[in-house]
Amino acid sequence: MNFEDSTRAFGGMSILHTSGCGWGCTIPLELTCEAYVSDSWPDISQDPHMLLKQLRPSLTDVTGFDVGDSFFYRINSNIPPSMGLKSSSAASVSAVRLAATVHNISLSKLEIIKIATQMQLRAGCSMTGSYDDTWAALGKMAAVIRADSANPAEPVASVDIDSSMCTILLRGTRKSTPEKSDFRANRSKFKTARDNLMSGDIRGAIRENAYAVALSTGDGLATEIIHRLHSLDYNANISGSGPAIAVLHEQEQESHLSDVLGTYGRIITTKIVHDPYQMEELNWA
Repeated sequence: MNFEDSTRAFGGMSILHTSGCGWGCTIPLELTCEAYVSDSWPDISQDPHMLLKQLRPSLTDVTGFDVGDSFFYRINSNIPPSMGLKSSSAASVSAVRLAATVHNISLSKLEIIKIATQMQLRAGCSMTGSYDDTWAALGKMAAVIRADSANPAEPVASVDIDSSMCTILLRGTRKSTPEKSDFRANRSKFKTARDNLMSGDIRGAIRENAYAVALSTGDGLATEIIHRLHSLDYNANISGSGPAIAVLHEQEQESHLSDVLGTYGRIITTKIVHDPYQMEELNWA
């Protein structure tokens, strides 16, 4: 494994938005970032939430280890930011992995999750801690989490995804940042999505979540696009709080889907990096 591999983390696509009813799940995608040692912090245009500076206090709080005030690093990422594609979770996990590699710190998966989610909460770039997004950032597992549980970092289940590809419509930037109360207003719809998810109806969960997020964020155009995609039998969702719309599909559907989505704006296509057996192997090590 080379140095970049040891710090790599992944972006993701939401199945269920945690703010809706306290349950969340995110699929890891082959959109990646790596952390690397630097001689200074990135400027505010590159890290507007000052997320990277939250590593030191978060690591110390969880493990007691202090990397010191001369440990600087930056992120090299191909995850489109501010799209709901989990770029902050990936940057946090990548940073934690870099610190562990450079300083020879042994961290369990659960410790990585706790440090990375604390970074995001400290920076104010997550409403819930993004535990599901952060599990996806580790790679290969779509973990179901309960943010309202006593141990939100520990998954309660994992989800098996049949599709192999994900095409994403990038729709500019959010007009405004939604509040948690906007999602809780549609709690019953998110609960339906959760029930579908836990019963194994992934398609039903994604569809319910898509409309619930569009309603919560007041995104009428997203509702129209989602409805069109569903009428064509595509499994489409709004990732996170948007604005990106992500579609799960097989490779042979890529050309047609690109034609459909291309009428709305820029698209990217990536693979799902998912191994449902990871949940069986978890021992928090």
